[in-house]
Amino acid sequence: MSGADIARLKADFEAVAAIGVDPQGGWSRPAYGEAECTAHDWFANAAREAGLSVRQDAFGNSIARLEGSADLPALAIGSHLDTVTCGGLYDGALGVLAGLEVARRIARSGEARARPLEIIAFRDEEGRFGAFTGSRAMAGQLPQDAFASMRAADGAVLGEAMEAAGFKTERADAARRDMAQIACWLELHIEQGPVLEATGEPIGVVTAIAGQERLSIRFSGSAGHAGTTPMHLRRDAFAAAARFADRFRDMILVEGENSARGTIGIVRVTPNQGNVIPSQVSLGLEIRDISAPLLAHLAGRARALAQQTGEEMSVDVSCRTSYAAPPVPMDARLVAALDGAAREVLGRPAPHMPSGANHDAGILGALVPAAMLFVPCDGGLSHVPQEHTDWPPIADAVAVMERTARRLLASTELTQC
Repeated sequence: MSGADIARLKADFEAVAAIGVDPQGGWSRPAYGEAECTAHDWFANAAREAGLSVRQDAFGNSIARLEGSADLPALAIGSHLDTVTCGGLYDGALGVLAGLEVARRIARSGEARARPLEIIAFRDEEGRFGAFTGSRAMAGQLPQDAFASMRAADGAVLGEAMEAAGFKTERADAARRDMAQIACWLELHIEQGPVLEATGEPIGVVTAIAGQERLSIRFSGSAGHAGTTPMHLRRDAFAAAARFADRFRDMILVEGENSARGTIGIVRVTPNQGNVIPSQVSLGLEIRDISAPLLAHLAGRARALAQQTGEEMSVDVSCRTSYAAPPVPMDARLVAALDGAAREVLGRPAPHMPSGANHDAGILGALVPAAMLFVPCDGGLSHVPQEHTDWPPIADAVAVMERTARRLLASTELTQC
């Protein structure tokens, strides 16, 4: 990228950074709130200034389009503009602004394009109402009662929030799109982890988005007086949960093939009093990996460990799957295309890596060919005000995206990449 290109992209970041500044620190652009809507308005104006047409679908996803010369499905690039509460500047916004910059440069060049280019800014990727609301709406994956059933933690209802933002809520499938119109999807994102920074690499090519299985496990024992019930006569639900938690971590380390991630992030203790033996403990855990067989194996092992622990500790155990999503491999042809462009920009190969977090690419990638690039983030930090990525890696990644996009736009041989 030239100095002028970098300056223009920095100016875009400064403009978006002025939207949704939270007095508590960082940025808060909740889905369908005023700040997210303002960010989408800014994107639409910037895209029109670059010569793109812009529309919003029924769920408010912003779609900027640069036409091609042939009747071919579009190359789509993008991400999201919403944030978590007191979040960072780069998560999501980087992918949208990088796509806009790529579109500007391609439009300005005057080169012939066989297929259209679209830059898409999705709504509610962060999950105010349920993760990936915008991309799931486009994919036709929302429940028919989504407007009434999808609620935020603060009690806000999706349909009411959309109506307040100016969107009609007549049908949940109103934004569903014929995926034959999209040849492939590319997304640039911060890694949200420490691997690239630790290895000194400016870019990573994503090979797959990890699948997830979330389990809700309940250990049920008996409450009793903490001072009068002998230790060997107790049915202590927390002691059982603690033993299971230690075994669960060891199981992931031993059987997870150095790729799986296992986390117990939710612990609820009843009655949660210092002088009462816990009668019930509910755990919420998740397992992630890019291998579907390994994911299934580890989830089965977690269930078996919970039952074994319950038997040893004389407590009852119940277990259910609360959420499951399969791994989404990135398209091998697109990965190769990003590889080639990275070699040209960097003068050497870029490392391949999985994505432990899901993204809009995971939703679209289950339906159309998709690929992702990662750039490092300082300290691996994301979803916090300190979230930061240096400009040299961003410049390299945008150059890789531009080279890849030019080649895909010139191709007339593929109906879908």
